[in-house]
Parts: sequence; structure tokens; C-alpha cells
Amino acid sequence: MILSIRSTFSFIAMAGILLAGLSCSKGDEAIKNFEPGELSVLTLQRAAVAAGFQLERVEAEIPSARRPGVEFNTLPWDDSLLVELRIRYDLEAVVEDASDEWQAQLLLNHWIHNQIENGTPEVEASSAIEILDAAADGKKFWCSYYAITYAQCALALGWQARKISLDHFHDVGGAGSRHHGAAEVWSNKWRKWIYIDPQSDLHFEREGVPLSSWEVRQQWLDNGGANVDHVTGVAPDTTHKNPSIVWWDLEEEDETALFFWLIYHDNYATWEEDSPSPFYTPRDSFTDGKTWYQGGDSLYAHTGYRLNLFKPVEDIAKLHWTVGVVEAAITGVGRGKIIMAIDTWQPDFLQFQVSFNGDDWEEVENPEALEWNLGMGLNGISIRAVNKAGVSGPRTTIVLN
Repeated sequence: MILSIRSTFSFIAMAGILLAGLSCSKGDEAIKNFEPGELSVLTLQRAAVAAGFQLERVEAEIPSARRPGVEFNTLPWDDSLLVELRIRYDLEAVVEDASDEWQAQLLLNHWIHNQIENGTPEVEASSAIEILDAAADGKKFWCSYYAITYAQCALALGWQARKISLDHFHDVGGAGSRHHGAAEVWSNKWRKWIYIDPQSDLHFEREGVPLSSWEVRQQWLDNGGANVDHVTGVAPDTTHKNPSIVWWDLEEEDETALFFWLIYHDNYATWEEDSPSPFYTPRDSFTDGKTWYQGGDSLYAHTGYRLNLFKPVEDIAKLHWTVGVVEAAITGVGRGKIIMAIDTWQPDFLQFQVSFNGDDWEEVENPEALEWNLGMGLNGISIRAVNKAGVSGPRTTIVLN
């Protein structure tokens, strides 16, 4: 039984503590004096003792949760645009052979890469449906159209995704802009945002772990991207090469140099002229005092300045919120039980589910008072949030002995 619980532990360091020789709390006084608090190993220790047990070991995997620090707009999973997109292009069939969510997200990346031909746009299009329909007729598109298509297709499959813009550093007399559009998708497997580039069927990794745009930027600033693996395709049919961006033409610069300037768009699709929305741009010591230019041989200040769209963000954590991570607190104890309140930030939220001791998942009927009944020996609990698409968020898992 304990093996089925421990098999859920992955990628976030397990918080473990041995608590030998604790005296067993007895009577209502211990319950009365228990102080509620955010779910942690220490709070679990106090709660179990107050509930009347001598605790020998706690193993807890408690992913960190963070709410958005900026306003962010997304499309509901059941929005008519996404419903039509999902059905017309049978998106569920595109990813049905995936072994897990991450491979499914890469399969979607690979599929979009093959659906659209790269080139100067020949028609106007502002949604994934319009782009894919035109691409099926042989029309070509730039990078941002690939990115919008990925973001909307991901939303249609129940994954949160966002469009980003990026560029390498250049001054007025520099090499010129290489302004690029791509996407990021929230990964429940890796529990973070990951850079996705459908124009080049590309993502970046370090030591086998996929990277976000910000992490790629940090790697370039640290050592010119020397430790970054450039991966195209879907395992087992991947290619590792540098450069991998289909249009990269700066031979003296690693393509991770593209990640100097970043914009996190607040919408699932953004066009500056037609539907202005904030350009959330990380600001740090590297960008202070510098101007982002666009253009080829004739550079001009980024259109975001003219339209007053740039919204500098000094705390990058505000842009890296978590999706569907359980926010839990121990609110009380009873004789032989721990009581928790749970919450989450997840668009299209449907329900919380809980599994006791590795048993089947069941809906949590009262998230404000989830009761965990304890017994002698091993006690396990796993909690997850599920959205309307059936996508489950990262699990919070605890084992008490």
C-alpha cells in the first residue's frame, strides 16, 4: 500500500523528518491547544501528536503554490472558440498516444510545427482556427502565429498556456532585432512553466529538465547557454542541435542570446494594434537603462513604448504563478483525525480529489473541512485539483508512520 503512495513522489524534494521518542498526547487539552497553520512537516507533527499519536516519521511532498502577481486573462475550456477548435482539428487524437502529459504537450508542439509553413503572412488571421484553416490552404505564417495557435490549442486541451515575445540585446548600432514569438505552457509533471517554440518544434533542457523562458535567460547570462540542451521533436525521435531555431542567423551568438528581452502577454492572443493589452516585462540590473529596439537595418524603439503597453515587473515570481497546486492548511484536530482546509488557483476548476492510503480517488465534498482519519501504523493521503477538462494538478502527498 505504501508503495503506491510513494510512487507519486517526483521532482520536488521530499521533506522528511524522523521524530523518535515523542510522548503521546492524551486528552482534550492537547486538541484544544493545537494551533492551526499552513501545511508543513512541523504542523503535521504537532497535529498528529495532538490527535493522540506517537509519531515516528513524516514524509511529505508539498508543492509550493503561488497566485498570479499580475492580471492575466485566459479563455475558459468550454468557450465556443476552444470547443470548435478542439472538435474541428480533433486535438484529443493529436495527443492520445502520449505516455504522459509532458509528452502530450510536445506532441502538440510537433503537430502545430507540421501544420503551418513558415514564411511571410499572406492573409490576416487572429485565432488558431483561422491560422490552421489558412495553413491548410498553403498560406504561410510568422512565429507569433505559431505561438498563438499553440496557446489556444493547449487551452482547448485543458492546459494553461501563454504567448511570449523575446529578443536578444542590441543597441541602436547593434546587429538588429531578432524579435521572436513563442509560448509557455504550464506543466503539471514538472510543476512549472516551460518554453515551447512550435515554429522550430523546439524546447530547451538542462540535465534532462525542461526550462522556462526565464531559466533559459539565466543560463545565457551565467555562461552563454553552455549547459543548455536544444531539443527538437518528441522522444524517442528527438534531435539535439545548436542552433535549432529555423531562422537563426547570428553565427557569433548562441541562440539562447535571444532570451535577453522578454514579454509575458496577459492574454491568450495579443495584437498590439487591434487589442492592446499589457506587456509584462521583467526588469533587472541587466535591462535597467536600456531600450528595446526592433527592426532590421533601421532600428526603432519597440512599439510597446509608443502604445504605452510595457509594464515592468521587478519580482519575476509574480509572472511564475502555479496552476492547480493544492493550497492546504491544517485548521484543527480531533481524536484520531486531522482536519484540513484546501484551496487552489486553477482556471476551469472542477473539484478536489483525495486518495487515502493509495485507494481510488474520490471527490472532496467539503474542501473547507477535509477530515483525515488516522490509525496505528502507516497513514497516507494524496490530494489533487482537477479541472473541467479532466486535467489533474500536482499532487500533495503525505505519509505518517
